[in-house]
Amino acid sequence: MSWIGILPAVVTAILLLYVPGAVVAACLKFRLGGILGLAPLLSTAAAGLAGVLAGILGIPWSVLPFAAVTALLAGAALLVTRGLRHRIAGAPPWRQWLPFAAMAFATVPISVRFIQLVGSPEHPSQVFDNVFHLNAIRYILDTGNASSLNLASLQGVSGFDAVYPAAWHSFAALLVQVAAVDIPTSQNVLNLVLAAVLWPASCLFLVAKTISRRPAALVVASVIAAAQVAFPFLMIVWGPLFPYALALSMMPAVIACLAAVARLGRTRTDPLRSWVPALLLALAGLAFAHTSSINTTIAVSFPILGLLWWHLARNTKFQASVLRAWLFIGGTLLSLVLAAALWLKLRPAPYDNWGPTVKPGAAVGEILTVSPMQSAIPALVVAILSVTGLLTVFQTRRLRWLAASYGVVGALYVVAASFPKGALRDALIGTWYQDTYRLAALLPLFATPLAVVGGLRLWDWWRNSAAARRLHGTLERRFRWLADRGPVAGAALATAVFALLATFAGPVTHYIGGASTVYRFDAASELLTPDELALLKRLPHHVPADAVIADNPWNGSSLAYAYSDRPVLTAHLFAEKDQDAVLIDEHLKDTPDDARMCEALRSKNVRYVLDFGSRYLIDLPGSGEYPGVTDIGDAPGFKLVDSQGPSARLYEISACA
Repeated sequence: MSWIGILPAVVTAILLLYVPGAVVAACLKFRLGGILGLAPLLSTAAAGLAGVLAGILGIPWSVLPFAAVTALLAGAALLVTRGLRHRIAGAPPWRQWLPFAAMAFATVPISVRFIQLVGSPEHPSQVFDNVFHLNAIRYILDTGNASSLNLASLQGVSGFDAVYPAAWHSFAALLVQVAAVDIPTSQNVLNLVLAAVLWPASCLFLVAKTISRRPAALVVASVIAAAQVAFPFLMIVWGPLFPYALALSMMPAVIACLAAVARLGRTRTDPLRSWVPALLLALAGLAFAHTSSINTTIAVSFPILGLLWWHLARNTKFQASVLRAWLFIGGTLLSLVLAAALWLKLRPAPYDNWGPTVKPGAAVGEILTVSPMQSAIPALVVAILSVTGLLTVFQTRRLRWLAASYGVVGALYVVAASFPKGALRDALIGTWYQDTYRLAALLPLFATPLAVVGGLRLWDWWRNSAAARRLHGTLERRFRWLADRGPVAGAALATAVFALLATFAGPVTHYIGGASTVYRFDAASELLTPDELALLKRLPHHVPADAVIADNPWNGSSLAYAYSDRPVLTAHLFAEKDQDAVLIDEHLKDTPDDARMCEALRSKNVRYVLDFGSRYLIDLPGSGEYPGVTDIGDAPGFKLVDSQGPSARLYEISACA
């Protein structure tokens, strides 16, 4: 399938991510900008809640429970905002269309880079975590259960261990159902939309609500959103962390909600009775996208909510009443305790495989030059504008909360990049697996709006300079048709040069060229090769739908579940296994006719072995735990059913027949 061929699926993904949330936002009485800015968050909240409720009620996952929960949320929104008038219309048509025109400066280059990165819509990411993501989508389609309360049961766990945020996988499953694409294509379509549409739209919403709606501000925001490696591209490659990328693509809109509750920027145009429920639903959307984003919100909100606390503390109403003063103190302490509890509890088990890579000073330098993770090429345009923005907010005493929040995420990145392993490091960044990549992806959340502040400062300086007036005059003399349009022509020329320099002369080009190997699909691919895929496509002709296939997830054979809709014994690299599964994985090849083995095979209904050889995705100790189902060769007790290329083999277990 070509990229042109997936356009209907792309449109479907945009509709799924925007229409339900737009309905809820309209019922919260937001203006058009607020409706579009908040729609993906509210859609994600509706999808996550629908998945949980449908799972409890035994209703199969589809657009129907999604639509039903959307209707319930819309009705609740109307109740909360009764008495407020709808305010969708009002802005001039050119003002309403301006953000869409500006967003093209992000959507087009990000889409181009994404296509260069992935290669073809059907190419899967050939990286560790994608084994889970591909099979999790199939799990939702297979069981009809899209609940975040048990998505991780795919790994053989139960109870609280089975909780995993399922919104990204739920949307991908809906794409398979509605747009009739395969699972890898649904992944790439969804990631293209979150990178090229959700992320820049969310950035524009934040900028418009807190900084300015000037055309220059929107253009700079769009260009800068497309000019950084750390997000969105890094999270589509590293891991890959697709659910985390969904959460971060919507995070600027959450920051706008927080600013609105604190009545910062231009957010006063919408009432608190709209913003407060929107914030609560936005947080729910983040939680269903990726749980760590809640702690990200706690971190970035400290400066914003600190300002709100200071304004309330100085309020004479609290000072004049002893009861109100004590309520204020109690509320403050309760909020701090709740934040601390979430910070310490919403995290995985201690994990410190990734340690420091640079000194603290070098980490600070990476932040200022917008070159995290020791990037070979700094994003000079973004760096110049963001540093200028930092200086501007301190000089003008406006938007200092932006700089403070940038300082918070920057400090977390410094901890990840330079602090030694230990209790302090885990306490501060354990939420993100102590992973520098995950923390690096937070930096564009504030580098982008600060770059807008710096860009406006430099643009206003240039526009009022004598050099600009000379350029305008020169353009009008050289090109007669530009008479009296010199400033407009100068602005267009500056925009084109700025967009080209920031987008194509920065680090993104270099990064995409190297990272595209992650999506390479050839005989040297690390997870799945063309030969292996060809065999997977033929599995339904050989394997009954109820038969289980023994597999080694480290060599890609577990993808029989995602690609062929046939159950596998081990669906993930770190799956929990019972004694029967361990026996099969370790000893099947050597003792296929042993009585205990035959009993284990019948217990698990394992009748086939899919053997992709001993070339593993990663040579970690876990890859050696499957000698019984790897390199079967001519071992007795197995019948070769089908094969493709030098190492892809499907065997039927004949020993216990």
